[in-house]
Amino acid sequence: MIREIPEAEFHQRIERIQKMLVENDYDAYLVHSNEADHASVRYLSDHWPIFETAGVIIPKEGDPILLIGPEAEPFAIQRSKVKKIRKLLAYRESAEPDYPDIQVSNFREVFDEISGGKGIKRLALGDYAILPMPVYEGVKEALGPKGEIIRAEWIVSNMRAIKSENEVAMMKEAHRISELALEDLLKEMKVGMTEKEAMGILYHAMYKHGAECEAFPNYIFGGKQTQNAIARATYKKLEPGQMIQLCVGARFGGYASSVGRPVIFGKMPQDMKKQVQFGLDAHLKTYEWIKEGIIAKDIAEKYYQYFEKHGYSQYYLYGPCHGAGIIEVEKPWMEKTSNYPLKENMTFMADTFFTTPDYGFRWEDGFRVTKDGCEVFSSARSEIIEL
Repeated sequence: MIREIPEAEFHQRIERIQKMLVENDYDAYLVHSNEADHASVRYLSDHWPIFETAGVIIPKEGDPILLIGPEAEPFAIQRSKVKKIRKLLAYRESAEPDYPDIQVSNFREVFDEISGGKGIKRLALGDYAILPMPVYEGVKEALGPKGEIIRAEWIVSNMRAIKSENEVAMMKEAHRISELALEDLLKEMKVGMTEKEAMGILYHAMYKHGAECEAFPNYIFGGKQTQNAIARATYKKLEPGQMIQLCVGARFGGYASSVGRPVIFGKMPQDMKKQVQFGLDAHLKTYEWIKEGIIAKDIAEKYYQYFEKHGYSQYYLYGPCHGAGIIEVEKPWMEKTSNYPLKENMTFMADTFFTTPDYGFRWEDGFRVTKDGCEVFSSARSEIIEL
């Protein structure tokens, strides 16, 4: 079992992007990442910024360059598969130290380096939604009035959407670890523990079973807070008879997982149990609609209609699945507006969320699209869980 993506695969990714740059008459492609959304830079270089941000710039021919802040050079040298590294103030941490004793480059120098002194006229830009102003302003200044920025997230997001054999292996192992950590948590968490105490059990189990780290701030919270699609553990104590939401997500080899399960201490009230069973049924039904060639919006429509048919449309919040890979939530989503066809080795989270005025819950598991259906990455405890 490999523990990381082989270096050759990173080089292949760069070559594929360079081919697209030539086809679209772009001079270079710039992606951006930060500590939380590190996907594009990690996908292309395996560098993961801490405190600072980072970028990778790829010319249509020649070597890419990893762009980092002034402090990250020793760390980047140790782990980056992109060997050319340049330090820029635009990627420094948000406290904006001056670093008077560190020699840094600027975007004009980087553009001259990758173009052999010709300069960059048409720059394709990825990660527009997370690009900070210092980077954008530095790029604009270096391009000058005749330079052009073309928004082009599609280049890297389309590549990331369809996984290689190695990427699928990383995601499967991440889910296996999450299932083991879930079992440990269910055995050890107790009434009266705070949500954060239970989180300590979970993270200990996750690392014990081989996780690189958590894929996101994992979910353990109860009561009315379970209404929230997104929330964090608190110092509130776990109580009997209340809904508790668990979302266990380990990262392995750079790739994320999530195993979402609703649980309760004691017996579920009948109405709650009926709703939780409906959620599980909808979750499993989603898998039946998946296969290569199906238009994504058709699945989203069927999912919503399933809620309507069972009288639960008022408890529906969003579509059935979202893309997953390096980040637990990434492009593409499956929504009623999603016109793309599913392709083999696209990977998603089946994310079945149900919210009422008093509580909510989520069933969640990863899967990959196959020619004839889907391969589910986790299925442990796909049942009513009463502790």
